[in-house]
Amino acid sequence: MKRTTASLTVLVILLVATVALTPLVGSSGASLDEVYWTIRAPRLAMAMLAGAALGLSGMVFQAVFRNPLASPFTLGVASGASLASAIAIRLHIAAMWWAISARAGLAFVGAMATVLLVYAIARARRGFATSTLLLAGVSIGFVCSSVIVLIQYLSREHEATAIIRWLMGSVEIVGRRGWLEMIPVSVLVVVGTGLCWYLRRGLDLLMMGELAAAGRGLNVTRARAAAYFAASTMTGAVVALCGPIAFVGLVVPHIMRFVLGPRHAVLVVGCLLGGMIFLPTCDMVARNLMYWLAGSSLQLPVGVLTSLLGGLFFLGLLLRRREESPIL
Repeated sequence: MKRTTASLTVLVILLVATVALTPLVGSSGASLDEVYWTIRAPRLAMAMLAGAALGLSGMVFQAVFRNPLASPFTLGVASGASLASAIAIRLHIAAMWWAISARAGLAFVGAMATVLLVYAIARARRGFATSTLLLAGVSIGFVCSSVIVLIQYLSREHEATAIIRWLMGSVEIVGRRGWLEMIPVSVLVVVGTGLCWYLRRGLDLLMMGELAAAGRGLNVTRARAAAYFAASTMTGAVVALCGPIAFVGLVVPHIMRFVLGPRHAVLVVGCLLGGMIFLPTCDMVARNLMYWLAGSSLQLPVGVLTSLLGGLFFLGLLLRRREESPIL
């Protein structure tokens, strides 16, 4: 208990340091007021929101599948959103409703349509088996990815470039549009977080296996479906606005589980804090990396850096584990 309290205290301190310091890096020529409220505050807020949502969603999917390699993008959520966004770019749909761009709205619809389709396929097999859910998600994801490639092939050069850049994943787009576009995403993430907190005991039981969970009074099908939709909705909302930012939902839950242990009552808080630290820090490094290396003003999309770090992270896990032992 003392170790858990100390670890959460350290995470809170790191979060405060992240909020205070990351906007200052690379801020030459701007006043503190411009840095914190005009230039980088919306971008920092979106990075924190996206990191929290993806970290928490990764924790939920790993519990639902009882698999440490499950991620928010396992079930085709990102692929559905990416396909809808590619269609919007190809058809030049750029209207705005309130503060939400048509591309973001269509991307969220695409993500939710994929979620419902995968769920329907899993239910059609007389139950809600995780293996069916996983295979359906992977299959739908491959189909969506193939259609995206076809759209890119049929697009003009500038359209194909726009699609590729969106697929890299970035929080910079919110920094240019301001605060309003984050409100719908924030509402969905808050609701999803509340549902995940409500399901914290159920997630503990799901990690024990279906029979053990049912024997302890858990409605396995209902709990799994609620967790699935909560995590998918949060992921879809973030992907719709930022594009697919890979590996946050894999790396953060792994680290938090190692630091805080397996209890989801603690992991919910840990993954929220860890995501709000990890992604803004990665974004700070990504937007300054080319300047540090070559003096260039080019800013890398944060999804490029998280993919690189995620690949190295799991390569390290592979090299350190025993041949017969599962990862972590």
